[in-house]
Amino acid sequence: MGVYNEYIDAYDEYVVRLDSNEIYLEMDENMHRQMKSCLTSMELHRYPTNEMNEIKELYAKYSSVESKNIIVSNGSDEAIELVISRVIKQGKKALSLCPDFVMYDFYVSRFGGELVTYNIDKTMNFKVEEFIELGKQEKVDLIIFSNPNNPTGISIEIKDIIKILEEFKDTIVLVDEAYYEFHGESMLQYINKYKNLMVTRTLSKAWGLASLRIGFLITHEGNVEELLNYKVPYTISSFSQNLAAIVLRYPQNVVKNTKLVVKQREALYENLKEIQKNAAMKIEFYPSKGNFIYGRTKHKDALIKGLENNGIVIRSLKGDTFRITVGSAMQNRKVVDAIAKIFMY
Repeated sequence: MGVYNEYIDAYDEYVVRLDSNEIYLEMDENMHRQMKSCLTSMELHRYPTNEMNEIKELYAKYSSVESKNIIVSNGSDEAIELVISRVIKQGKKALSLCPDFVMYDFYVSRFGGELVTYNIDKTMNFKVEEFIELGKQEKVDLIIFSNPNNPTGISIEIKDIIKILEEFKDTIVLVDEAYYEFHGESMLQYINKYKNLMVTRTLSKAWGLASLRIGFLITHEGNVEELLNYKVPYTISSFSQNLAAIVLRYPQNVVKNTKLVVKQREALYENLKEIQKNAAMKIEFYPSKGNFIYGRTKHKDALIKGLENNGIVIRSLKGDTFRITVGSAMQNRKVVDAIAKIFMY
């Protein structure tokens, strides 16, 4: 399966879609009304603003940074591509985890580089000294990883990331915090101390705005000034900008929604672990700091097909692994019941 097909969602026909880590909660009714009203006053003959000062200021307030430290991007993908394009050329190397977000490999390969990976799949454990040693052995030019990790759900401790920053002072370290809200720990407080630190965020996950494609690159002001020279203008539509600005005025909603998702995540994990304990065929599930659960089974084909027969789609990953997005209580119950029928006789 190519990176493109591995990343996109192609399962419109299914009733329960738990494959793309979208939040299951509907938009607040008050915000929804404001968004509808906003659309009627948009000047469609005008180009969108390129500065996006309002969005920067709103997100800066939410994330406790300054707006001068923020680049707004078309999803965090554009921010990731921007950084990789500035560092990676033919023969250059980037260091990441295996598994991790598939688009890192896509962009590194696209610019002629090689992605070196530190494997966490079998052990589900990150050992910072081994990671640093691998990076030095390979003489990497960029370090990039998601935290919490997508798809395993493990997290890397802040003290370990600081150790990486200290050991690679002349190397950009990009920490992708797409799932930050479900974990609660961030590197943003260190962006002015470490100029080699860059952090990406998104409104696609906890904020529930996947269709708008709004992301952020947050870093030292000097990095922002340099990277803006290479950023394509007008990549975010006026629709996306205006609708995102409305939602960003209500950060209390994302806090409330995140608590609900985390509660469902823990309940789903406990129910899946019960299946693991009593299954006739081996299947394993792992704790997560994201809005998803990672698992593995040698009977993955039976799992995927059995779920599809029940109108449920999850994300099939490489080898014997898979990922289930946390859904609503009802969706999670359907998933648990369907998996129990497949694995428990």
